[in-house]
Amino acid sequence: MKRQVLQGLAALATAALLLATPARAQEDTIKVGLLMSYSGIGMLGGTSADNVIKQFQARYGNAPGGKRIEFIRRDTTGPNPEVARRMAQDLLAREKVQVVIGPDFTPNTLTLAPLFTEAKVPAIIIGAATHGIVGEKSPYYLRTFFSIPQLVRPMAQWARKNGIQKVVVVVADYGPGHDAETTFGKSFGEQGGTVVSSIRVPIRNPEFSSAMQRIRDAKADAAFVFMPLGEVALQFMKAYSDSGLKSTGIKLLATADITDESTLAAAGDGALGIVTTGVYAPTHDSPLNKAFVAEHEKMFGKTPPISLIHATIWDAMQLLYSGLEAQKGQRFDPDKFIAQARGRSFESPRGPVSIDPANGDLIQNVYLRRTEKRDGVVQNIEFDVIKAVPTN
Repeated sequence: MKRQVLQGLAALATAALLLATPARAQEDTIKVGLLMSYSGIGMLGGTSADNVIKQFQARYGNAPGGKRIEFIRRDTTGPNPEVARRMAQDLLAREKVQVVIGPDFTPNTLTLAPLFTEAKVPAIIIGAATHGIVGEKSPYYLRTFFSIPQLVRPMAQWARKNGIQKVVVVVADYGPGHDAETTFGKSFGEQGGTVVSSIRVPIRNPEFSSAMQRIRDAKADAAFVFMPLGEVALQFMKAYSDSGLKSTGIKLLATADITDESTLAAAGDGALGIVTTGVYAPTHDSPLNKAFVAEHEKMFGKTPPISLIHATIWDAMQLLYSGLEAQKGQRFDPDKFIAQARGRSFESPRGPVSIDPANGDLIQNVYLRRTEKRDGVVQNIEFDVIKAVPTN
């Protein structure tokens, strides 16, 4: 009888162990969705993100806070809210991810905010620049990119300080472009400058020849340009080069997207002399960045070239790992994750950064850069810095 009781207890213990093991395994695994473009106009972002994640984990391991990370990729195909919504719903409802890195474009980010809020899933925005879309749209949003005012206001101020009085503004005809147009016009006007003309170009199937003629006809001192990262920015640069505008003496000012390293080589010498405001270039002179660049190129070569998306993903991984380390030995809590991130300061390949405690956005240095040819390669070279610029 005693033997039967002992056998029964052993069987119950074994059954309990078998039942608990999947639950324990689930507790020890964090599912992280990668919601970004692996095809379409932002496809290099997805490839670059995968490489940076491998680099980060090669240095810091794959179990922060004792929790193994399982990455689940979904392709938004670019600024496509309908596709992004389907992919996000799949990650949240079927895959039950606990954190998301992405999305990567403003239209997607705006559309998905209610989903992340309802699901209480933190999302680290790595590519949407419109002002007011992080803490304002979802308390579960953080951002490691930049905001339009963060780059545009310093450019307007630099232009006036350097004697530029009249500017024609050229922007892509979507949310971030409208944001750039408004911010530049307001800031430049406050400094005593004049916007003589504003031109909006369709983001899909853009046609730049008429825009080049309007820039010429405006007889301004400079053109200020905002185009999204990728193919559209490259098309603008090629049209600018082919139009001969550079020979007219009209200066070209822009946000960093227009000379991003992902397209700069293709733009070639036509990009020389452009002044931009940006938050990261692989030429940034800091020990951390030099080590970051050398390590990445050793692992993956120089294609695709290191650009802003690499720093953006690296910093998203820093937030992810620090948030998980802070909950070591505990069940994952999304609200604690967000609270730990807000107000945090850390060193990035781009320089010192901090997460705004009020809204989860990124406070960071903004650099004035000029495209120059160094060692036979066209590069963004920093020549001035505005420190700790807020996003609003």
